[in-house]
Amino acid sequence: MVSVKSVRRIGAASMVLPTCDHVIAPSLTMVFAPALMQSVFGPGAVAAVIFFIVLGIYQLIWIGVLLKSNNLSLLVLGIPGNLLSVLIYFVSMSGVTIFGVPPQQFSLFAVLIKALESVFILASINVLKGLRGTY
Repeated sequence: MVSVKSVRRIGAASMVLPTCDHVIAPSLTMVFAPALMQSVFGPGAVAAVIFFIVLGIYQLIWIGVLLKSNNLSLLVLGIPGNLLSVLIYFVSMSGVTIFGVPPQQFSLFAVLIKALESVFILASINVLKGLRGTY
């Protein structure tokens, strides 16, 4: 059986790339290549950048929560928020504009990001199961 500590580390490690992708990539692109952001997101480019930065900061916070917290309530709150991120991407691929982010095209890299976020969600659930017996 894998220890709760190992599951925490696996979950946290799985979120490093998605967090960087959500914070660094849109920020740098908006600063150095705003025309590219406009071409990808159209008039919703600013809203998209804000959405991704807020999502990345949220995910960064949850990496810390997963690694350090034994508070079940905090861990429970992180699961739906990260699950929402995965669902928003797949719903937006179906042609729906969400939070100002226009419909997205299929991207293998984006699917990788969502797979890593799913590992984080599963690790969080596993940690909750492991901690449940300690309270």
